[in-house]
Amino acid sequence: RRFCFDRGLCGDCWQDLVFITPPSCQCCGRPLAYAIGENLCGACFNEAPPLAEMRSCFLYNDRSRQLILKFKHGDALHLTPLFVRFLMPHFTALAQPDHLVVPIPLHVKRYRHRRFNQSAELARLLCRHHDPNAFAPDILRRPKPGPTQAGLSRSQRQRNLAGAFAVPPDQRRRIAGRPLLLIDDVMTTGATLYEAARTLRRAGCGPVRGLVLARVLRHGL
Repeated sequence: RRFCFDRGLCGDCWQDLVFITPPSCQCCGRPLAYAIGENLCGACFNEAPPLAEMRSCFLYNDRSRQLILKFKHGDALHLTPLFVRFLMPHFTALAQPDHLVVPIPLHVKRYRHRRFNQSAELARLLCRHHDPNAFAPDILRRPKPGPTQAGLSRSQRQRNLAGAFAVPPDQRRRIAGRPLLLIDDVMTTGATLYEAARTLRRAGCGPVRGLVLARVLRHGL
C-alpha cells in the first residue's frame, strides 16, 4: 500500500498514529490516564531519571514503526521534514538558552553500512529552523560497536550499553555547564538515552533533555 509522504500523511496513517497529548509525566513525558498533583509517573516519582525532561511525539505502534523503519533502514530521507514538523513544537518547548543539540551517535561501522545517522538528520533540520549553531554532532561518540538492541530486555540493554558512549576530551570545555538536548528516533526502554545522558553529565555538562519521535509504552516506563 502506498503512503502519502510528499506533502503529509494520508487519512489512514493519521488515524493509526497515536499522538502523546496531556496529561503526561512532566519529567519523562509518559502519557498518564489522568492528571495528578505533580504529574509524575510512578517510575519518575520513585527515582528521577538522568534526563531533566523527555518528550515524544507519538507511541511506537504498527503504523509509527512502519514509518520509522522506512526512514531508518529504507533510505527514506525525504521523510525528515515531515518528522521534523511533528518534533518542532516539543523542540521549541525544550529549548534552553545557549543549549547544544546532540544526536545519538552510531558506531562508525553501522554508519558506513547505513550511510547516514537518522538522529543526526532530524537534529540537523531542527537546528536549521531554530539555531544552526546549536547542532553539535561531534560531542558524543560511540567508540565501540555493540550488538543490536532489538529484542533485548531493559536490563540486557543497560548491560549492552555500558561504556557505549564517550565525550572526546576536546569537547569537554565546549559543553561545560551548558544545557544539552539529545535527539533520537525511538525510545524503547530508555537505556540508550539514559546512558548517553549519564556520560554527558559525567563530562561536566548542564541539564540534559531528550526528544524522540516515538516511544514504546510498557509497564514501568
